[in-house]
Amino acid sequence: MAYRLFLFDLDGTLVDTSPGILEALRRMEQELGVEPLPQKTLEKFIGPPLEWSIETYYGADAETAARWAKVYRRIYGEGGCIRHSRLYPYIRESLELIRQQGGKTAVTSLKIDEMVTLTLDVYGLVPCFDTLVGRSDACPTKADTIREAMRRLHWTDAESAVLFGDSRYDGEGAMQAGVAFVPLTYGFGFAEEGSMDGLECVTVAREPADVFRFIRAQFPPQES
Repeated sequence: MAYRLFLFDLDGTLVDTSPGILEALRRMEQELGVEPLPQKTLEKFIGPPLEWSIETYYGADAETAARWAKVYRRIYGEGGCIRHSRLYPYIRESLELIRQQGGKTAVTSLKIDEMVTLTLDVYGLVPCFDTLVGRSDACPTKADTIREAMRRLHWTDAESAVLFGDSRYDGEGAMQAGVAFVPLTYGFGFAEEGSMDGLECVTVAREPADVFRFIRAQFPPQES
């Protein structure tokens, strides 16, 4: 089966956003005067919805988590942390290849819509995608963001769509939405043994070059 719609998670998939995320969380802790979390715990914030992570790891209630999340996003965006990131190798080449070959691309992220656009703007990547879908009231889950991207692109053939992502949220969302999944072990969510158990995966990308090679294999060989 050749894939023609290529869906991408954001954090840990397209961009290593960890330096800015961790810095913003530390600055949030300082501003709010809360007890700092251990570094290893803080790293678990990369990928899942922010409010869920605040509730889970700080023990905050939903109302407090929403308030803290606003502080974090202000620091992350306006405070400059958003620029403390790194675009993974081969991302531009992968997106260019898909466009040259007539495929479609989308970002489906659990970041809120605004943060998706702001993050990609740092690297001028917004025009490289056919649509960007972040988490919203209408799309609270990963599967919802995948379905919304397909709806916007009028894409009805789920079997020809594949999601690249670095966490169980991505893998489970892909399964729920009926699209293929490629886990990326160079990201943040598959560091622990057994973290991919039960996920349906067409292949595993252990480095960004693997993503490019997988995408290239979906199209006829290019003439030199």
